[in-house]
Amino acid sequence: MVRDIARPRWGLCCIGLLLGGCLGGGDSVGPNVGNNSPVSPNEGDVVITQTEIPRAQCREGDRPELALQGQVPLSDRLAGFQGNNCNIDLVSQYEGEGASWMHTSYRDCSYYGQAFAATAVSSPSVPRATLQRPGTVVMDVSDSSNPVDAGRLTSVSMLDPWESLKVNQSRGLLAAVNGTSSGGGPEFDVYDISRNCSQPRLLFSGPLADDTVIGHEGEWAPDGLTYYGGDLNQGQYYAIDVADPSAPKFITKFTPPVGVHGLSVSPDGTRGYVTLSGTARNEGNNTNGFAIYDFTPISQRKVDPSPQLLAEVYWADGSVAQHTIPVKIAGKDHLITVDELGSDGVNAAASRIVTCGSDRLPFGIPRIFDVSDVNNIQLLSKLTLEINQPENCVEASADTAGLALFGYDSHYCQVDDPNNAKVLACGYFNSGLRVFDISKPNAVKEIAYFNPAMRPGQKGGSTFNVTGNCFGADWTSSQPRFVLEKNEIWFTSQCAGFQVVKIDPAVLPK
Repeated sequence: MVRDIARPRWGLCCIGLLLGGCLGGGDSVGPNVGNNSPVSPNEGDVVITQTEIPRAQCREGDRPELALQGQVPLSDRLAGFQGNNCNIDLVSQYEGEGASWMHTSYRDCSYYGQAFAATAVSSPSVPRATLQRPGTVVMDVSDSSNPVDAGRLTSVSMLDPWESLKVNQSRGLLAAVNGTSSGGGPEFDVYDISRNCSQPRLLFSGPLADDTVIGHEGEWAPDGLTYYGGDLNQGQYYAIDVADPSAPKFITKFTPPVGVHGLSVSPDGTRGYVTLSGTARNEGNNTNGFAIYDFTPISQRKVDPSPQLLAEVYWADGSVAQHTIPVKIAGKDHLITVDELGSDGVNAAASRIVTCGSDRLPFGIPRIFDVSDVNNIQLLSKLTLEINQPENCVEASADTAGLALFGYDSHYCQVDDPNNAKVLACGYFNSGLRVFDISKPNAVKEIAYFNPAMRPGQKGGSTFNVTGNCFGADWTSSQPRFVLEKNEIWFTSQCAGFQVVKIDPAVLPK
């Protein structure tokens, strides 16, 4: 979730919608980028960007979408949305008090944040539901058909970790920076979850040596020795040494060419894939994309470890780049990027007519790039649902009227196996959880989807529509987790809470 970096620390881009403007620019990977017209993928020498994703073919007995791919029509919202499923079945659900932005997991446990402060995503004048049990929720999912609420983590950063709540699988560590009101800090919390994941043991909770950094996003290096934070307020990334998790040390901070958000790190820790979280509103003034950095100076703990910029990529039909996922597909290096908003940023939510007349994407989408050669990065596919297409912009805008900021936008994705990725699952806010076959990254196919039914009411832990007042269609915004041995996906949506779904194995790529 993005915050308006020009506003006070309690502000947020969705408040930019209510109280004024927020972020707002542009595509330059090569001649193929920025082409929104339908094309057929070419697996020959010339790469042609795929810009439409074929819709999933559902089983008999499913509750498929009857309108456009990804759409929850206004009539369904007003009647009380009953949900959609295609080649996926709900196994279990824990609704609780709703969920905020981030979900992560380790072994048989899941963890997800809740909104905490009364003004967590709104100005003091916008009332919120009362949160009865604050803190990060710990779920025991050892029996996935019956997940159990195992308690709350209430150290300072866990009260509202925003998008920074992340697990390092290799060391069994759970960490977050203080993301309260989408811009807390400079606190950092670390828990040991390796011994008993349902009873995390606090190792450290306190401020960093650099007390100027502000929390929002974050991610581990795969070896678990470094945690990287994203400071949207000041447009910088920062690195924390967690070699001794009971005594983390601030390492360095650096400023990329434009705004920041999420990031990821290569398996060996030497490359960073950072979002350049900007806008694409003004043609020729592109500021939204990603950059690749050499993180070797940081991973080797060199003196004055300044990372080196290796490549920058921008595009003109999306904004507020959210996060990146480095993966191998058929042995080749690829990068999955996800935009949080469409071509006109938060302005599109208030007056999407500007976008609707521009032939650019009105909602954020994921993209797949070939990054095997940093000097020749190529865009292979835009994961654009039918409801995301420019020609459906007016209809989509009618569906999402009355929502603060988000509609049919993407937010977080995850793959089945980063070393041999074949399946990608993404949360698309109102479009729910979408699952894709990416084994051919320039011929992606949708294979399944699950959009939770909406039960209206106040949810104190949810950031849905600013106030936590749930209505219409849910916000599926968290990062999903694949449990391959069970063909399950674990995820949260902001009103329906924690959910376990099972994919029909017949639709999975071999």
